[in-house]
Amino acid sequence: MGKWLAPLGLFLTWALTLWAYFQLPERIPAHWNAQGEVTRYGSRLEVFLLPLVLTLLLYPLLALAPRLDPKLRSQAPPVWPWLLAAVVWTFALIQGAFLYAAWSHAQGRPFPGERAILGAVGLVFLVLGLLLPRLPPNHLAGVRTPWTLESPKVWREVHRRAGWIFALLGLLAWGAALLGGGWLWVWLAALLAVGVHLVLFSYLAWRKGAQGE
Repeated sequence: MGKWLAPLGLFLTWALTLWAYFQLPERIPAHWNAQGEVTRYGSRLEVFLLPLVLTLLLYPLLALAPRLDPKLRSQAPPVWPWLLAAVVWTFALIQGAFLYAAWSHAQGRPFPGERAILGAVGLVFLVLGLLLPRLPPNHLAGVRTPWTLESPKVWREVHRRAGWIFALLGLLAWGAALLGGGWLWVWLAALLAVGVHLVLFSYLAWRKGAQGE
């Protein structure tokens, strides 16, 4: 089942984009601030930017990763189709939010702003929390530091921890979406802290293993 989720997400992204293109005016809002206020307008052709990046760059790169990445040994691990699907559906959610915002603006309706975005982001982080502990060492996805790429043991330790942390970030994003206000900045600060923590943890885990040898 997992191998069909990514192509399905790609198809739906393009189907929704093509449908929306003919429903939108020539000029559409192209950027918003955290309060949902439009800060830039552009051509409706911009609705194709994200699907093109996904189709021509990210999807082929990840789909061919088992053949391109020597760490994957020319065979996709069982989790890889699910990871590919998670990436595609993440972009599908982002594209859907963008198209909905442009359509809402054209109809004179308010855009829910950061709450809608945080809700989608929370779902993505929960899925990543499930996938990361099962991800094998590779050069394209996961917590890729010099120490995780050198040691399979460090990779496993870091990604077990990353799984729990990403799941918590997903729940925090949902909480921030419900509470509103300045909680977006709290979530962004937590995301930055998590990035720093995982890099430091990977180094300390590697150093501990090196000293134990």
